[in-house]
Amino acid sequence: MYSCKDFCSLSVLSLFEGELVGVVDKLYFDKKLKKLMELELIGEDGVRLTLPSKNIYHVGKNAITIKNNQCVSVKVDKSDFVPCPVQSKAFSINGEFLGVVKELSFNDKFFTEKIVLDNEAVLSSTDLASFGKNTIVFYDKSAKIDVKKFNPEKAISNGKVIENDHVQQSQPDQPKTEKQQNIKVQSAEFLLGRICTKDIFNFNNELLIKAHSVVNKKNLKEINKFGKLRELMLFTK
Repeated sequence: MYSCKDFCSLSVLSLFEGELVGVVDKLYFDKKLKKLMELELIGEDGVRLTLPSKNIYHVGKNAITIKNNQCVSVKVDKSDFVPCPVQSKAFSINGEFLGVVKELSFNDKFFTEKIVLDNEAVLSSTDLASFGKNTIVFYDKSAKIDVKKFNPEKAISNGKVIENDHVQQSQPDQPKTEKQQNIKVQSAEFLLGRICTKDIFNFNNELLIKAHSVVNKKNLKEINKFGKLRELMLFTK
């Protein structure tokens, strides 16, 4: 069984390349806290990387091993997962303060086994009602409430009328601005001036950048367009 503190600050070692990829900085779980989903690493030059838990080959005493560098990718701002709840305040659904989350333990398949509070109380992820930025709410055995029924968006989508001044219907998706489209390029500007060590092609087998070429703004933009930033990051020096 592992805990969050066991993973933090561990090095990540790529077995095929024989090199250290980065150091574990943060852990992320699914929204129900049932499973560890990914690790956030601090890589070379301080770039943030993502390592999905399914890509972990082995967890050792001093390092986590992965098969090769393609097991990690450059971190993007948007994520479907939630951070480790350690230091979050825990309440029951009836408003009773239960304590502060001290540790979270999970098995070798990365499924959560228990959530331990600072008063040594042990809770299960199956009792989880909701989890926000700094607070975690658990169901009370005496309370027969399902917080999913409190979801205003779900009620609107089902055609139900909700008399609540604070509830607004969701707006239709707006087209992405040029600034939003350039987020990945801006976050990968640390690659500018580096040397690409292999030919990189798009999905039509068209060459995006030749081996031994210098990464510049023009080819970086084109590589981003075809979703090849991760490959470029792994094969530059």
